[in-house]
Amino acid sequence: MPNPASDPSLNHPLDPPRKDENRPSGPRQGRLGLGISWLVILGATLLWMAKPAILSEGEEIPNSEVSADSIPDGLLLAGGQDELMGRVAYSLYSVTGDASTISQAEGIRASGPAGEVAYAILVASMLGAEAGMKALDECDSDGDPRFELLRPAAASAFRSLADEARIPESDADVLRTRLGWFGDLACDLGDPEAMKRQAADAMQLVIWLGVFGVIFGLAGLTGFVLGIVLLVMSLLGKVRSRVEPTTHHGVYAETFAIWMLAFFGLQLLLEPLTSLAADVGVGTVEDLVLPASIVAFFASLVTLAWPTVRGVRFATMRKDVGLHFGRGVVEVFHGILAWMVAVPMLFIGAILMVFLTWLVQSQTGETPAPSHPVQQAIADANFWGLVQIYVLASVAAPVVEETMFRGVFYSHLRGMLRTWATPIAMVLAALVSSVIFAAIHPQGLVAIPPLAGLAVGFCVAREVRGSLVAPMVAHGLSNALVMTLNVLLIG
Repeated sequence: MPNPASDPSLNHPLDPPRKDENRPSGPRQGRLGLGISWLVILGATLLWMAKPAILSEGEEIPNSEVSADSIPDGLLLAGGQDELMGRVAYSLYSVTGDASTISQAEGIRASGPAGEVAYAILVASMLGAEAGMKALDECDSDGDPRFELLRPAAASAFRSLADEARIPESDADVLRTRLGWFGDLACDLGDPEAMKRQAADAMQLVIWLGVFGVIFGLAGLTGFVLGIVLLVMSLLGKVRSRVEPTTHHGVYAETFAIWMLAFFGLQLLLEPLTSLAADVGVGTVEDLVLPASIVAFFASLVTLAWPTVRGVRFATMRKDVGLHFGRGVVEVFHGILAWMVAVPMLFIGAILMVFLTWLVQSQTGETPAPSHPVQQAIADANFWGLVQIYVLASVAAPVVEETMFRGVFYSHLRGMLRTWATPIAMVLAALVSSVIFAAIHPQGLVAIPPLAGLAVGFCVAREVRGSLVAPMVAHGLSNALVMTLNVLLIG
């Protein structure tokens, strides 16, 4: 009979792993160094959350300073999130006939004068010309040159709807070039055949929404069952954690802090570097942004050299953070299962997001609309651009973010909490790393819960598999599906 004290296979699954006496402990870190690393991590997180405002500083023209001569050429309304809200609301109305779906698009009005006109166009398409004119008259942007540019053209479109006549070409040109899809919808209002085509497009969009709803619904149900089975098997000792807490976790805190600063700096340098490259004839800024972003993602991994500088052997670092292939190809299958387990957590986060949205709306009167810059990129991209977006979202981001969050940072947290009861340490490490992961993404504060829910699912895969391959596959699959849905809706 084996001796329980000497046979590690008989350890309780929730007991802390026994330390391998032959394994080098590596450098330790004092409280001061650890505190500095955490100050950097938290400070960088705040900077990253503010990055959209920092990068857009100076781009938006205050309403008080807008003049007819300062109106930029091209679209006055962001084509990504606003168009998505409008298309979904119009599609649901086309299928159900329920005009209350207009409430799904109220966030468009927060986009300024162009958003208010776009919302009035949507109202007219659902409730008629009179309702559209009323919404136009109630806009708060009266006197703004952008509103004054768009209002006559929108009013002309509403008259064409009432008269069942074609809109004058000059007004149609203003609407199409300034409002994108909303402009196309406005120009079609008075043309029954064109509106039939709009309805057909809307039906196709609803079908795609239904298909993806079924995919996510089945995945969520399967993931819920898998999660329960995994929990039961863990309690019975059939599934064990493959993450071994390390005593030199402080080095990984330093590494993660350096990576956050390096990656934030690379993002800030993208615009000037691509502009410089364009000036010397390498290409246009628009053609260089996506390739430069992909390079910046992978270039940030140079910070993985820091543990070696601090005295941690490269092989030890790879084992600690999960940079190995585990059981090979089978890890890909486990990655798909990991994504399914993450979907119910995404749903829970989505419920919290709805609650936070209601709370913000009730307190401020404004409806926050989570968005991501990639939606605008999809709306503007050609085929080659879409290929690059897929590489960025479904390859570069999963590899780099899983390496740093579920690898380096998670290893630090598990090591820092190694003296705690293992279930508590696992939960805290997953929550802390997932919230910071979600906070640095640009969707906005209310979108943190669903993103953090996904990330918790990836942490489960890290614990169960040890290798980062499964979390990377789960992350890449999640991003690819969301990307494909956005391409089908607004690409």
